[in-house]
Amino acid sequence: MDQRAIVDVVCKSGMGNLSGEIGVLLGQELTCSDIALNVSTREDLFSDLNRKKTALTRMTVEGDQQGDCFLLFPISSAAILGGTLIMLPEDVIEESAKSEKLEGEIDDAFGEVANIVAGVFTQAFVDKYAKNLRFIKKTVEELIPTKIDPASEQPFPAGNYHVTSCNMKMGDIDLGPLELVVPAAIFDLEETTVDKESSTAQPAEEDKSPPEQAIPSQPEPEPEPEPEPEPEQKSPIPADKKPVFADTKKIIDVVFNAIIGQVGEEIGALLGHPLKCSDVQLTMTRKAEFFSNHCIEPSVMTNMKVTGDREGLGFMIVQVPDAIVLGGTLIMLPEDQIAEQKSTSQFDGDVEDAYGEIANILSGSLTQVFLERYSKKLHFVKTDAQTIVPTKIDTASDQPFPESDYYLASFSIEMEGHELNRILLLFPAEVFELEGQPASETAQQSTAAEEQTKQQAHSSTGENFNEPAPGEWGGPPESSETNTGSAVTSSAANQPISDEETAKPMTSQSAEKPAESPIVLLIADQKTDADPFIEILSSAQYECRVLTFQEEIKSLFQQHNILGILLIMEQIGEKGFAAAIKLQSAGKTLPPIIFAGSEWTRSAVLRAVKYGAKDILVIPASGDEIQDKVTKHFKKAS
Repeated sequence: MDQRAIVDVVCKSGMGNLSGEIGVLLGQELTCSDIALNVSTREDLFSDLNRKKTALTRMTVEGDQQGDCFLLFPISSAAILGGTLIMLPEDVIEESAKSEKLEGEIDDAFGEVANIVAGVFTQAFVDKYAKNLRFIKKTVEELIPTKIDPASEQPFPAGNYHVTSCNMKMGDIDLGPLELVVPAAIFDLEETTVDKESSTAQPAEEDKSPPEQAIPSQPEPEPEPEPEPEPEQKSPIPADKKPVFADTKKIIDVVFNAIIGQVGEEIGALLGHPLKCSDVQLTMTRKAEFFSNHCIEPSVMTNMKVTGDREGLGFMIVQVPDAIVLGGTLIMLPEDQIAEQKSTSQFDGDVEDAYGEIANILSGSLTQVFLERYSKKLHFVKTDAQTIVPTKIDTASDQPFPESDYYLASFSIEMEGHELNRILLLFPAEVFELEGQPASETAQQSTAAEEQTKQQAHSSTGENFNEPAPGEWGGPPESSETNTGSAVTSSAANQPISDEETAKPMTSQSAEKPAESPIVLLIADQKTDADPFIEILSSAQYECRVLTFQEEIKSLFQQHNILGILLIMEQIGEKGFAAAIKLQSAGKTLPPIIFAGSEWTRSAVLRAVKYGAKDILVIPASGDEIQDKVTKHFKKAS
């Protein structure tokens, strides 16, 4: 039996014993199926960019051979095994798996599972292998495949590796692939030919054939060095660009698939209506082709400024009737009014402001997912918007953007009761390092990408849309950037309204100073609901203004220096949150907002924080409680 066959037999035995050992540890029934044994490269191992976020366990091999090896397992499944081991409640385990994070005691618990894996493979090699090899678990860390830099030595060096894998299940839960990755040299397999395709494991007898076929193939590499210099003498630029483009586009496609899944959940949560995103198309295009085939009807084009390691200007483009539906739904306009504004294409006022909040949500999701999954740091900020009529656009001009290569992510949106079209996200190719692709190849790439995405079932990532924003109430600490405005997007990627405003009023702030005295603004369903607060504020020398949820807000920001806002909800519900959205759409940097209401739930608190709450007050509240909150957050009029 040759060396490869021996190693395969031993590793198959170890993998076969895993389910029983881990099952005993967890007190659960586990199964390992579809065992596969392959020799692969690091590049091939991570070629599938749709690979889930992974728990990478670093191990060492000691004994007659020494080195590092690695255990790969989906991080969501690692959370399930770790949580099961320490008997956490099912809802806590489910939340940890959904968030794809290993933290605290769950991380420690999965480390114990990895210890079992190391022990099982050590025993298999003690029992069946001539040399003495011991596997020792070291650390567990998070690995995001789309962030792997092919030129780096991380997460482990390039080279040939023996990979033992299986598909693991716990009861009816499919946990996905568990892979043990060991450098080929540790198993004396340096000369073994890399397997062309990963396939399910074959019996040890069948594993003899590949090495036998590899023997006659040894002479073949000898004449190969002769043609190898030829491509090196040719211009390397065209040869290099194709794989760079293809690999980079794959990564960007994976990132945008994750963004689109998250956007559906987050915008749906903001609207209070499920929003389904489907028919995702990820393609390259040019300006003329874009306005001929993708954007034909009058649309709202919102600018998305890109900063960070790359800079540029992208666009969110939505047909005008769809923007009216989304904005109108957000501020809870009656259906007949939404229909009337659609019929007349009346996109202005509160509807336009509310739609801007939806664009803010999208810019936040773009930033969050790119920071999580992309190797370069990119930030996306929603700025201004305009209505465009594609049939009036001169494609030879530089308006609304110049002719060039662009990356286009488009997807259909569905919301019950409304017929909606597509959201188009368009970015210059150079922002994602996709420039330089010849026009003909760009078209071919576009067609191939469309066909591929049509065949893939798109699933929502569901990533943490309701985590607290930076600041109080369970969110991460505020930074100087996020502390200037209210949080209106998801946790890790807040894009305060002030981001866009600071780009505009820098030269006019002094001219736009409120003409009248500083005030505290109170907003309530009924003005009488504000009476207990007015009494306390007045005794503290604050001047008060009271508005109802239905009243217009913008003018007060133009007339007064608002020191703070109390949003009072006798009953916590959509009317109060709709008023909070109006505040976000006021077009000004907001002062601290205290949300007051009775019967707060965790989800209501998270939603309040999402809409800009600096603090929460449970009512009815005593005078001292109101005074404490006001003193803590509101500045004194000078």
